[in-house]
Amino acid sequence: AMYDRNEILSFINKRKHVTITELCVNFEISDSTARRAVSQLERLGKCGRFHGGAYAIGQAGKSQVMIRQSETSSVKVQIAKAAASIVRDGATCIILSGSTVGYMHRFIKDKQITVITNSLLIFDELRSHANVKLIVLGGLYNYEEEELGGVIANTTLDYLRADYLFMGASSFDERSGFINKNMSVEVYRACLNACDTACMLVDSSKYGAGGASIAARPEQVKYLFTDPDRDAKVVKKFQQKGIKVIQT
Repeated sequence: AMYDRNEILSFINKRKHVTITELCVNFEISDSTARRAVSQLERLGKCGRFHGGAYAIGQAGKSQVMIRQSETSSVKVQIAKAAASIVRDGATCIILSGSTVGYMHRFIKDKQITVITNSLLIFDELRSHANVKLIVLGGLYNYEEEELGGVIANTTLDYLRADYLFMGASSFDERSGFINKNMSVEVYRACLNACDTACMLVDSSKYGAGGASIAARPEQVKYLFTDPDRDAKVVKKFQQKGIKVIQT
């Protein structure tokens, strides 16, 4: 091999977080070589991996959602900005945890709104803004996603309503709808029941990624905020289901 695995490790340790692309550029190696190096280092316990990159073991105290959020993706920020633009003063929004939805706080923090959330990251970002009325859904704490969930959250939702629900997904397609890896289906169902307008924030790379647990069916969703990387045929299929597709 032209590259030295220890050099890759020290690069990861110095940067704390690196993407596969950064490794390719820096070491002039192919995507598959970079991925192989990272998985070897991970097997040896020398670094951790997240989708599309690696992090120094010193970062092990960071949850998955923190790690995803720290690879600030301009695509995700643009999607969050577009979604936030429909929120008017006086609105009540349910904002569920997730790395794309997580960026919404930047664009809503100055509005006069009520935010219902299960995300401790969103709570943390908004709690110092007196203009935002915060309602936190209780429940069991999930460290990896920094969120609260389970039966307590659902019971609270029986007594709440919202104009909007903003949520992400780990996969989506026009047939099944929006799919999530975690199985907190009841929370999604309770949120969909509590809101007037459900909005999905998903970047196009998640299209057709598969998965078992349906978070929302196409007919339950009003808006899909995504990036322009999807071809027109796919967009049309969602529009035929009555979903407004907004490409940032």
